[in-house]
Amino acid sequence: MRLIDLLGQRHEWQDDDTTIYVEQPWSCEADAILVSPSPEQTEPIKREGRTYEYFLETFIIGEVFEGYSASEDQFCERLIRYAIYDA
Repeated sequence: MRLIDLLGQRHEWQDDDTTIYVEQPWSCEADAILVSPSPEQTEPIKREGRTYEYFLETFIIGEVFEGYSASEDQFCERLIRYAIYDA
């Protein structure tokens, strides 16, 4: 699933003990997965021959971006910048 599609489902996430992992290079179009429960470490995860890098825990998205209003593209791009430079 593309990162932008996964983020578009964020209002349906029920578990805060979940982490997003994304294939490099990170972009809104990159393949992403939710991992639950969140791993203890941030080591890359391999699934079906693909390598996914740690991106962010879902609770961080809820806390940091609560009330943030933007288009899905803008939200995704801002989240990528946050994961790279601020997390």
